Amino acid sequence: MQKYKYTQSWFLRSEIYNKVLQFVNINEKHSILEIGCYEGLSSVFFSDNLLNNPESTLVCIDPFLSVENNDHKELLLNNQEANFDYNISHSNNFNKVTIHKITSDEFFKFNNKKYNFIYIDGCHEPDFIQRDMENSFKCLETNGIMWMDDYRFGNGNVKIVMDNFVEKYTKSSECKVIHIAYQLAIRKL
Repeated sequence: MQKYKYTQSWFLRSEIYNKVLQFVNINEKHSILEIGCYEGLSSVFFSDNLLNNPESTLVCIDPFLSVENNDHKELLLNNQEANFDYNISHSNNFNKVTIHKITSDEFFKFNNKKYNFIYIDGCHEPDFIQRDMENSFKCLETNGIMWMDDYRFGNGNVKIVMDNFVEKYTKSSECKVIHIAYQLAIRKL
C-alpha cells in the first residue's frame, strides 16, 4: 500500500483486509461491488488482489461530497476524492474498475448485474444501511459473499439494522454468517 496516497489507514487494520483471502480464491473470476470507497484503499486492495482473472471486475460506488447528509462530511473536506482517483489509476488492474460517483440508491435504479462479492462501507444512517443491504442482497449471486463494515460502530444502530437483516435471511435459510466481529460477513445460500 506504499504507492498509494491516503490520510486514514482504517482499512489496513480491518478484518476484511486481514481475512478476506481465507474466503475467496484469488485466481477465480470475481465480480465485485463496493459501496463507499473513501480514499480507495479497499478498492485498490481488491484491484491488486482479486482482479487477476481476465474476467474479473470491480464496480466502485461513492458520491463523495455530493450528498448533503453524508455522515463523513467533516472528513471529506480534504483530498479524499483526488486520492481515490489517484489510487485507482495506480492499482494493478485499474482497467477492470468502473467508478460511479453517485449514491448507491441511484446506482441500484439502473444496475442489472449480479456480483459474487459485495463490500458495504457506505453511509452509517440506519435507513441507508438497510437499503444498501437489501439492494445488495438482491444482486448477490448464490454462494456470493456480502461483507459489511462497521457492524459494531458507534451507538449500536448499525448493529441493530444488520442484526435485523441477518435474522430475516438466516431464518428463511437464504444466508449464513461466515464472519462476525467489528465487521460482519454473510454468504448467500
